Order: sequence, then structure tokens, then C-alpha cells
Amino acid sequence: MKIITENAVYVQKNDIAYLNNTDLSIPASIFMKVFGNGIVIIDDSNRYEFEKFEDASEIEFFKGLEWIVDYNSVKDLSDDEIIEMGQSIAQLKNQIAQKFNSMSEKERKKNLEMVTQCELLDFKMYSLRDILWFKKGHLKMTLPEGTDYPEKFVQKEEKGIQKLMRRIFPKREN
Repeated sequence: MKIITENAVYVQKNDIAYLNNTDLSIPASIFMKVFGNGIVIIDDSNRYEFEKFEDASEIEFFKGLEWIVDYNSVKDLSDDEIIEMGQSIAQLKNQIAQKFNSMSEKERKKNLEMVTQCELLDFKMYSLRDILWFKKGHLKMTLPEGTDYPEKFVQKEEKGIQKLMRRIFPKREN
């Protein structure tokens, strides 16, 4: 998920990790900002954290990545509207897959970007699922300062053992 503001873009580490695993070229400044300090581990403890990018070229790069869901465009949509978006993405993915599958082996080798398109659409659908879970309070993430939470946002409080475990084992900051 990305959050675009007037002079910055915030991108979840989950999206950056996925971007790094694609064949898409990543501007050096973005790569160095995220991975330049050695080993970076992105797992369930930090995948929904946001990285801030302020350089104009970095902002434009992320604006152009349609497969990363733009938070501001979906935050106030109803569940049904988000599901409808997911269904449209699934239809597009199926159209691409059918076209690819109808090609000869030789044509497929020339059109491998169609496979990448389908994978990126899958990732976008998972991001929409995450937004639904976030809006319902099933997924916890902290939005960057100054970002509005969705209408009718539900923040579930930790109870009992969850709260105790967080106190005993606080999240480590680097």
C-alpha cells in the first residue's frame, strides 16, 4: 500500500520487498534507502510499516506502480466496493491468462511479461484483502502521521494475554 502526500510517498515494506523480488527496475536511491545498510529482514513483525520517500523522482516512480494500492483511493470505499475492485482485477488477470495460455510455446517465451502482469495483479488483490482486514480491525498497522484513518474504522484493543505478551516482549526498534 502506498500513501501519496503533497511532498512524500509512504510505501509499506511489504510492497518494497515484493518489488525487490520482481524483474522491475528499481531506482538506485530507493534501493539504497531500503537495503543499503546491510541485511534487511521484512517479516510479519514489520511488513505493514511504512518507508518514507521524499525525492521527486522516487515519488513519481511509486505513483506509476499501479499494482501497489493507493490508500487514499480506497480508504473510504465500502467493503462491497473494494470486493468489486478485486473482482475486476481477477477478471483482468483471467483475460491475460487466457490470452497467454492460447499462445504457442514460442509466443509465450516472447510474452513472459504477461506472467509478471498476472503476478502483480495477484499481489494487488492481496493488498485489497489487507485493507479490508485493516478496516475491520483484524490487521494492525500504524499509518504515517497526518494520514486519516478510514471512515467507521474499527481499532480492536488487545486483551488479556496479548497485552501481557506485548508488555513482556516489546517490539524491538533498530
